[in-house]
Amino acid sequence: MPGAEADALAVRDTDADWRELGVTEPYWGVISHPDFRSENLTPERIEQFYASGPFHIDPIARDLERLTGRLPSGRALDFGCGVGRLAEAMTAYADEVTGVDISPGMLALARARGGKATYVDQVPAGPFDWINSFIVFQHIPPERGEAIIEDLLARLAMGGVVSLQLTVWRDKDREWPRGQGLRRLFRAQRQRRWARNLPLGQILMYDYDLSKIVRLLNRAGIEEIRLVSTNHDGHHGVIILGRKTAEPSFT
Repeated sequence: MPGAEADALAVRDTDADWRELGVTEPYWGVISHPDFRSENLTPERIEQFYASGPFHIDPIARDLERLTGRLPSGRALDFGCGVGRLAEAMTAYADEVTGVDISPGMLALARARGGKATYVDQVPAGPFDWINSFIVFQHIPPERGEAIIEDLLARLAMGGVVSLQLTVWRDKDREWPRGQGLRRLFRAQRQRRWARNLPLGQILMYDYDLSKIVRLLNRAGIEEIRLVSTNHDGHHGVIILGRKTAEPSFT
């Protein structure tokens, strides 16, 4: 979502949306399927929800092994952990897993489940041997998301690995209409008002400039990188797999 269209939606307080979803739709907010709507939840469906965690984490772990020669281990962080679906799956590899999220409701559910991971609302100091984030940054405005990614990478240990998913382009029917000159400016102004006035609990999608993310990775000392394509209903992205092999550079 380039230019004025992206700026229009960047005004949205997406943290407030996810705090609301943590109260109203904590499971559907992660997997947007009717089975996980609050009114449709059953104990069996909640178990099905958590069972999907290894489905995503196991391939990521194997891809990291192909990149680095070993499976991820040590101290791990799951950024945007929600109710702990992936953080608990990461405990099959890491000795210590911390999940961090801004939604108190989701964190409460993650803790109540009594799993192996620890759940907090602030990113610990690190260093971490594995930093993961999946279907999280695609819901954060890019300017803010880039700052968060830079901060996370600063907490990665030498030799540590990352698995970060974000969206980078979308199908035509998912694009915002574009205009020129004043027409584009007026459309962006309308979109800005629309974004501000939406009720709480929205799930918005944002596209990232991959060149900016690669720059952040390289500056953080991550020079070995592999990309795995993702597609969420016409919103196309990548899982960035990388290992820190050099000292950070800020030149």
